[in-house]
Amino acid sequence: MTAEKYAVPLLGSVDKLIGLASEFITDKDRMIEFQYKAQALKVQSALELAKIQTVPWVDAVVKLVLSLTPIWRPLGLGAMTAFGMYAHAKGIVIPTEMHYIFDAAFPGWGVSRHMQKAKEIEKAPAKAEPDPTLWQRIRGPRR
Repeated sequence: MTAEKYAVPLLGSVDKLIGLASEFITDKDRMIEFQYKAQALKVQSALELAKIQTVPWVDAVVKLVLSLTPIWRPLGLGAMTAFGMYAHAKGIVIPTEMHYIFDAAFPGWGVSRHMQKAKEIEKAPAKAEPDPTLWQRIRGPRR
């Protein structure tokens, strides 16, 4: 493998590398040469990064997972509460604190969500009252 394959991860750290090197390289000509090579590496890295392609199904899976992000928390907390109830029913020995956490996970999420929505409603600007003559302006005067 060539150095070009390893150039992509360095894209964000080239400027830091130049700053660090300026403390150790005292010769101005060598520093200019080093800066030139570092900037060339940065440009080459950006070009390599632009060439990267993915498989369409991978993009679709990533988009699907990201679109389902709002549902992961309630599903996970529901599973925690279900396990807590299962542990109660089967007599599985779990510390009391863990039982409290498992049993309250999903209801706690529901209360948290309700409180968040209530705060959003309070912060929302008040809606203006509808104009009673709006329908007259749209339809024209009555005959």
